[in-house]
Amino acid sequence: MGMYDREYLRGLALCTALLTLPALAVGMAWLFFLAPLPLIYFPIALGFDKGFRIVLHATLIATGIALLTGTLPVLLCSLSLLPAGFMVARSLNRKGSIQDAFATGTITLGLIWLLSGTLIGAANHINLYQEVLVQIDAGLASAYDTYSKEPNIPVDTQVELQAAFTRIREVTPKIFPGVLATITFGTVWFNILLANWLLQRNGHSGWGDMSQWRLPDPLVWVFIAAGVSLFFPGPMNTIGLNLLIVTVTLYFMQGYEVFNHLCRKWSVPNLIRVLLMFVLVIQAYGFILLAILGLADIWADFRKPKPIDI
Repeated sequence: MGMYDREYLRGLALCTALLTLPALAVGMAWLFFLAPLPLIYFPIALGFDKGFRIVLHATLIATGIALLTGTLPVLLCSLSLLPAGFMVARSLNRKGSIQDAFATGTITLGLIWLLSGTLIGAANHINLYQEVLVQIDAGLASAYDTYSKEPNIPVDTQVELQAAFTRIREVTPKIFPGVLATITFGTVWFNILLANWLLQRNGHSGWGDMSQWRLPDPLVWVFIAAGVSLFFPGPMNTIGLNLLIVTVTLYFMQGYEVFNHLCRKWSVPNLIRVLLMFVLVIQAYGFILLAILGLADIWADFRKPKPIDI
């Protein structure tokens, strides 16, 4: 097939849309987190040369559109995710494990965001981390002002609302490092899930059965230490809270894979499995249940191969 065949044109259109839409439409801002996906999928599905050419040309087109529309800063945020996609694709191309792809992608994305934040802060003579916290706090204060001025809210409810917003504004700066870490590795994990699904759907092996993905067993001691730290005041409490956010989210991811494995083991129809997963993910208790399932897998080993009868 030629260099600019239908596959190339279709990939170019999809990749360009993925990079430009978050900047052009507020309702499409969530696509920002999918920026690494083309760089994982296309080089593996179409070959590294053709796949990288698609992403490179899409980046050039997106840059031109961003210059014309004045949305270059937003595009640069999307482009900051591309190195993580490259590292994940590189790991997969070298037949690396899913754990290797996840670790290298997460470390790369974390370092890129850290370096970008440092450079932006230095260029503008601000502490970007603190500036983001200030903006979040201002947004919470504005939201409280809006709700508190509603005429139909009872006095008791207003008091509870004020206490809730005050507590949220106090806790947010403490848990922000853990939230940032969770967003970082969560972005990489979600792109790996989607890329693996797309690759397998189009006849490629990808990472194979991701339901066998598991965390290192010693991580449970970090989870336990984080829980114990909550009983101590001061910095220990804050560190423990952030570690708890990170480890619980990681065990949620493991619980998600255990859930998929059990659904396949019990031959649950795909539609029912998708509906169950949707309910679990959107509900707060579902997140906790999957995290507990992932944690219990350390001891119960739900994915242990069934012994063969002789």
